[in-house]
Amino acid sequence: MANMKLRCKNQLVSIISVIIFIFGMLCLPTALLAVESIKFATYAPKGSTWMNNFDAMAKEIFKNTDGQIKFQFFANGIQGDELDVIRKMRTGLIHAGAMTATGLGEINEEVLIFQLPRLFKNYEELDYVRDYLLDDLDKVFLEKGYVLIGMGDIGFYYIFSNQPIKTIADLQSTNVKMWVRTSDKIGIEFFKRANIATVPREVNQVLPALHSGQLNTLTASPYVTIALQWHDKFKYMTMLPVNAGVGALVITKEKFDKFTADQQKVIREAGKKYMSMLIQDIRKDNDRAVEALTKKAGIKVVEFEDDAIMAWDTIATETHKALIGDIYSQEFLDKINELLKDYRAKK
Repeated sequence: MANMKLRCKNQLVSIISVIIFIFGMLCLPTALLAVESIKFATYAPKGSTWMNNFDAMAKEIFKNTDGQIKFQFFANGIQGDELDVIRKMRTGLIHAGAMTATGLGEINEEVLIFQLPRLFKNYEELDYVRDYLLDDLDKVFLEKGYVLIGMGDIGFYYIFSNQPIKTIADLQSTNVKMWVRTSDKIGIEFFKRANIATVPREVNQVLPALHSGQLNTLTASPYVTIALQWHDKFKYMTMLPVNAGVGALVITKEKFDKFTADQQKVIREAGKKYMSMLIQDIRKDNDRAVEALTKKAGIKVVEFEDDAIMAWDTIATETHKALIGDIYSQEFLDKINELLKDYRAKK
């Protein structure tokens, strides 16, 4: 009899414990009940500096949120071009992505001002202006429904070709088939003003177009030409920075709002940390890429002639003015030029 009472008492305690556990679970915030998966799309190839950086960021976020937030990566552009990714982000199929100019321009076109030709003469100028404007850019992205996790760059773009390019006249040759992104208003305007014929293609179409001969000239950062396997289609690199390539990590505000304040803080801090690291890593990669291209791939470096640089800069300035009211405001362009003026005066 005593044993039966003891068993009944133990069963009652077990039942009560289960009820308390279930009740406690029901009282927990939804964000703590299940692991949230962030579906993240990028053009970056697996094994590249970009993907290695993104993987490290994801692991840190997973660790610092006690395993509550994980990333599901879609690399190598398997989710389509960046406009496809933005469309999927708007419908919730994709939550986040590493964007270049095309994707960022679809969200907030004014940010493309950072890619104006010959606007920045070196990385120090680019860093100074971007860091100064980062809070303003963050607010604009929020208004558009996205959170700017981190902003960086792909490096300066140079001309890669199959004939020496030392002047604008060289680029105006009928033998030149210059690539421009179909959505790149700045590149299209600049090349048009320089009377350079272009062949519009998206990034994932470049390699096939190089193989077929539809393209034989383009502007890109040295590391990009290697990472995307374009480099072996060229013989020359013109050592004149044309413009800087914009890059950023974004996540939809809808997805971001599902996280607790502490989780949001972890994501933002990790994004800022790893984008800062990525900027420096990519710049080192670009330096190493130039060495690899010239010493191993046999690409010859040529210099733009001084008179050609002056003409190039004149066309660039005309392009800056022509795009006012189309991509950015006069006020925004003036603000950046003023920042550059102040920075250069301190040097």
